[in-house]
Amino acid sequence: MVKAANAIAAFYSKMIYITCLAHGLHRTSEKIRSLFPKVDELIANMKKVFFKAPSRVELFKQEAPDVPLPPSPIITRWGTWLEAAMYYCEYFKRILNVVQQLNAEDAICIEKVKKIMLEENILEADLVFIYSNYGILKAAITSLEKHCLPLPDSIKIVENNQNKFKELSCANGVEIYNKFKNVIEKNDGFRQLSNISKIITGENTSTNNIPEDLSSSDLVYFKYAPISLTDVERSFSRFKNIFAENRRAFLFENLAKSLVVNCNSPDKFKNILKIYCICLN
Repeated sequence: MVKAANAIAAFYSKMIYITCLAHGLHRTSEKIRSLFPKVDELIANMKKVFFKAPSRVELFKQEAPDVPLPPSPIITRWGTWLEAAMYYCEYFKRILNVVQQLNAEDAICIEKVKKIMLEENILEADLVFIYSNYGILKAAITSLEKHCLPLPDSIKIVENNQNKFKELSCANGVEIYNKFKNVIEKNDGFRQLSNISKIITGENTSTNNIPEDLSSSDLVYFKYAPISLTDVERSFSRFKNIFAENRRAFLFENLAKSLVVNCNSPDKFKNILKIYCICLN
């Protein structure tokens, strides 16, 4: 994608390419997952324990009626693994009580979960560490996925996470921070948008670090510039619905109307469209 963007930039000099920051935060959470294999093993096996097992689900509801069922995170869905880790940290004792009543001979996953929760003394400490220091990562990803988020707010979310991660001096904390730092440093577009954001908020009164092709009238429209590509992902879903495989007939005039309906956006989002138009001029 970066190579493609660099090639296109030769034709559209006002274009600023930025790697999706929500995905960048997700890559950081993947680093967290790799550093805590026991937590990952607990989440993966607990997901199997209650999958298509109504008797176990019924037992869970009886023993912990006020506790939601264990989540079923999907690795490719941003932030779901962190959300699961936070869940087990919050309800660890209650879930342990339910697990102890399950028969380990019924399934291998139950045996593994019992072994992890009963024999691994560091598991609970790892869950507390993840929840205390990286719980904000899930909230940050969710915030960056919002529609029409102002650029200064988006930049502030990323910077707050970076400052939070930098405070940790333990081995795992340093490794996670280095991963996050590496993601940010490779993102040239993020630095350019950060400079534009500082001009918008009045923190910087100089335009020295701004691309020469961007005029002052162009910078105005960057107030709602996105730093994540979730809107692009949403457009894929819309086009998938339009060009469904079971669709037998679709006149061109109806296609045009459908596109208008799907692309109809709030006034704030029109500023984003204007940015794209500026880049194409």
